[in-house]
Amino acid sequence: MFTLEIDIYWLIFLGIFFINFISIIVLIFKEQHKPYSITVWTIVILLLPVFGFFLYLLVGKGPSLKNQKKFYLKMQSDTKLAKFLHKNLREFNKTDFFHQHNVKDIIEFNSKFNLAPLAVNNEVKIYTDISEQYEDMMSDILNAKKNINILYFVYRKDVIGSKLLEILVQKAKEGVSVKLIVDDIGSLWANRDFFKPLIDSGGEVLRFLPGSWKYLNRNLNYRNHRKMIIIDEAIAYTGGANIGDEYMNKGSIPWRDTHMKVIGDAVSFINLRFLQDYAYVANKDVTSDVVDFTKHKITKILPMQLISSGPDVLTEEIKQTYIKLIYGAKERIWIQSPYYIPDDSFADAIATATRGGVDVRIMIPEIPDKKEVYYATKSYVSDMIKLGAKVYLYPAFIHSKTLVVDSEICSLGTFNIDIRSFKLHFEMTMLMYGKEITAKMANIFIQDIDKCSVMDMGYLRIQTKTDRLMQTVMRLFSPLF
Repeated sequence: MFTLEIDIYWLIFLGIFFINFISIIVLIFKEQHKPYSITVWTIVILLLPVFGFFLYLLVGKGPSLKNQKKFYLKMQSDTKLAKFLHKNLREFNKTDFFHQHNVKDIIEFNSKFNLAPLAVNNEVKIYTDISEQYEDMMSDILNAKKNINILYFVYRKDVIGSKLLEILVQKAKEGVSVKLIVDDIGSLWANRDFFKPLIDSGGEVLRFLPGSWKYLNRNLNYRNHRKMIIIDEAIAYTGGANIGDEYMNKGSIPWRDTHMKVIGDAVSFINLRFLQDYAYVANKDVTSDVVDFTKHKITKILPMQLISSGPDVLTEEIKQTYIKLIYGAKERIWIQSPYYIPDDSFADAIATATRGGVDVRIMIPEIPDKKEVYYATKSYVSDMIKLGAKVYLYPAFIHSKTLVVDSEICSLGTFNIDIRSFKLHFEMTMLMYGKEITAKMANIFIQDIDKCSVMDMGYLRIQTKTDRLMQTVMRLFSPLF
């Protein structure tokens, strides 16, 4: 009897060992280009035998993106876009702006590496009060005559979500084309019943990478984090804010966000980004929906480039653009991000800039939305503090995703400084060029500093042992966040 029990235990042990061994071998072959991911998932598999591998299958594998070319709209619009890209850059090369501002290198990098067209003539309005942004957005939607294209990571089934839905239903009944895409996980509670009035009125509602059991083993961890509304192909809104009461500082924690309204060349490219996502999720050819890229009356020169990235490609366009900007910075790098969980390449770039005397500052929340992620963030910003960078704690959950580099380049979009945004989410950001817009973004940062406390060496010294332990543990598992 004793021998039988020993044999059974040994069989169980050997079975678990064999499953773990095979799981790790599969993991290594699947993740051969991601050594940090292999390390973390190996630890998970060893700590959680059998279950750990099923967890990897659930959220660790890459997304199932059939017909990936549809993401890039590899149709007639590509030719149209390419012609506009080269024509606009060629014409811009002749302007005084191009020769008077130190932006040529990054513009050409994004044109070649990211195939990002240069939108020259634009006007923008920056919002730090999302209630005001919602008011302007809904007013513009009410005035829509032709079409309203919307994509949001989070669409809440709350007061502001219901109010926007009522307006969209009204416009659909008037004959305006309404296309709405929501991320299936980000907008989990806004179900089909919630959107049924819009569907019944002729609007189109689509869910990005549905989390049904059919897709669960591939797509759960890969989300569309973009936010955009395009109205009559003439006005666009994008930035950090989704659709929900919390973005107006009416949620369970105090909130601060940054968003923008765009009129001009850039609207066509934001709309093209929407159509690329729509073409994939709706499985449709939308070539005929791509409009003339120069259709507007804006003459003000405010050059912009829309950069997008996602797990459907391996080049990490936004991260690579940020790294190039960081290495090229001479004066300052100011970042606002709700999370700061960089990979080695990004952390090395920040360290190099800091050691080189660049004024590196980052602003993160003092009040987090996810404690485990916040511990990892505090661990990484502690490294920055030790190098001499300045870290500010905003007295709320600051959800802004902004970057200011020197005096002529700034960025506002959906992109967080974390591995999830680097590799797992579909993201977008607007790079803007010029002293006026950069000064405006820098002034917003300075005004926010007045409300912040400083996280410095003194702050690090008074942290409890529990805090330090949690930071170490959460940093280890940060590639899973």
